[in-house]
Amino acid sequence: MEMLTDKLKLLNYEAEFCRKKKPYRKPLSQLYFAVAVANSSEQFFYFTSLAAWLLSLAGVDLPAPKEFDDPNMTCANLLNAIKKLGFAAPSYHPTKLTVGNGKEVVGVLDGLVDYVLEKRHHTYKRPQYSGQDGQPDEGVQLDDEAETAAMEGADELAMPAQNAADDDDEEEEGVYVDPGRGDLGGAGSGASKAMDAEKAVLVSKVDPTLWKIELERVAPKLRITIAADSKDWRSHLDEAHQHQEVINKAWPDSKVSLERLRADLNGTLEKLQTREKFLNEQFEGLMQQYRAARTTLTDVQETYNRKTEAVADRNNELHRIAEQLDEVKALMDEKGSNIADATPVARIKTAIKQLHKELHDMEIRIGVVSHTLLQLSLRNKRLMQAQAALSDEEED
Repeated sequence: MEMLTDKLKLLNYEAEFCRKKKPYRKPLSQLYFAVAVANSSEQFFYFTSLAAWLLSLAGVDLPAPKEFDDPNMTCANLLNAIKKLGFAAPSYHPTKLTVGNGKEVVGVLDGLVDYVLEKRHHTYKRPQYSGQDGQPDEGVQLDDEAETAAMEGADELAMPAQNAADDDDEEEEGVYVDPGRGDLGGAGSGASKAMDAEKAVLVSKVDPTLWKIELERVAPKLRITIAADSKDWRSHLDEAHQHQEVINKAWPDSKVSLERLRADLNGTLEKLQTREKFLNEQFEGLMQQYRAARTTLTDVQETYNRKTEAVADRNNELHRIAEQLDEVKALMDEKGSNIADATPVARIKTAIKQLHKELHDMEIRIGVVSHTLLQLSLRNKRLMQAQAALSDEEED
């Protein structure tokens, strides 16, 4: 991941990507894509946006991903675009990229960065050291051994310069330096001659007196004063020791007072126990009477509860029977009112009279019709006789 951030800096990604448009993105840390963060969606969006930017530098047009796009679809489109550059298909499933971190994510970004750098024909040159005639610049004043001594002086906070110089004199015969840097006396052969060697053992030619003078000059500047912190465990330990000393000093006098108090409390406790025993013996008879009365009260209370439940049951039964009685009374009143009422009888009599009248009218009509039929039959009979007489006369 550290190599990836360094390669991105070669592409000037901080200006071309992070600050290209608002809202500005923060530059990558050395562990951003290596481990998971609290906001995984933001981490995944950063990864897809950075990959899309690298693909655009590589000459592949990929639509800029949105923050709320489908992660699976975004990863699939990203891998398809990477295949266009000639990369082989990954051995892992594309869903592993959706988490936004891990070796898969770092591998994709590292491959794209290498491709872009190769496309731009970027070459890595050997480092060039400043200084003339093999001499280091003013910023390089101490070799590795001097730096180690300075760090030891910083850790000890107040180490005298003379002691630091004496310690360095004991080890100044075996000094390891980086190739091409040379020593403090300017005996280095230059960067061009020592570039191929990773480490070289050089013999120090520094004057011990000059060494001590230099250490005396820079040692006060390397001292570090750490402010006291109330949360530091050392301060807590000091406070604990102080409290222990105070307790040890106050303990003899306090012990005598506590022993006296303990004796007084024991005597008072014995008196209380004796008084309690006397009271128990004095009121033993009353306690037995109280227990007997309490037992009797409990029995009476249970009997009362049973009787109360029985009375409640009887009251419920009484209410039920009273309701049934009310229903029977209402039914009897309804039947009695129906029997005493003469209206139906009067209606029957009126109906009978009406029937008699209608029967009389029907008999009259039947008589009239019978009379009419009789007259018609007599008239027909007379006509038939007359016709018979006429027919006889015609025959004669």
